[in-house]
Amino acid sequence: MAVAVACIYVQAPSHLSAQAAGGTIHGQVSIVTRPSRRLSSAGAYPGRTVTVAPAASGSELANVIVFVNLPKGVSSPPRHLTIRQTNEVFVPRVAAVTVGSTVDFPNDDAIFHNVFSLSRGATFDLGRYPRGESKRRRFDRPGVVKVFCHLHSHMTALVRVFDHPYFARLDAQGRFTMPDVPPGRQRVVAWHERVGEVAHDALVTSGGTLSLSFSLPLTDTP
Repeated sequence: MAVAVACIYVQAPSHLSAQAAGGTIHGQVSIVTRPSRRLSSAGAYPGRTVTVAPAASGSELANVIVFVNLPKGVSSPPRHLTIRQTNEVFVPRVAAVTVGSTVDFPNDDAIFHNVFSLSRGATFDLGRYPRGESKRRRFDRPGVVKVFCHLHSHMTALVRVFDHPYFARLDAQGRFTMPDVPPGRQRVVAWHERVGEVAHDALVTSGGTLSLSFSLPLTDTP
């Protein structure tokens, strides 16, 4: 019965879709960090190797997005986010928005920045601008948009654009909540740029609550 309701919600006209109450998905994402290389010493101890300590994974939780992989877009209101340029770093480095949303890129540094992207979903160049100024970009196509600075090659950011509202960011402990998810069989994905997608197939029930956990394997270097 729940599967039939899902078909009505996603594929039927909007006046019918309102009859199906969504469910809630919440859960936990953990990151398992693995060393990616070894350093070998020479001289008196040619056979000795030292494993490089794994990078701290806590900050990487901020770069994870959890979402429902819907086969068809669902209308959702646009959003307005800000990605700051502070100490030659984009903050936040990963953002998630709906189609039609706008993102502001204010410059907090005492130097010029030049925000641009060559991604298929959004190709743009905001030009050089100094501290205290801000430029804005609207994102009209779903997908992953990689953002850079022409003047500082180490500055990178990602804007993931969805054609539905069923996505969530993590809190500091790796927890997430997605309300009002369409009932039925859904594929729920945890995504990190260096890991890719880790997915669970889950049955969402009308008015119900579902708990999921994800473990993402991450090497200690990009």
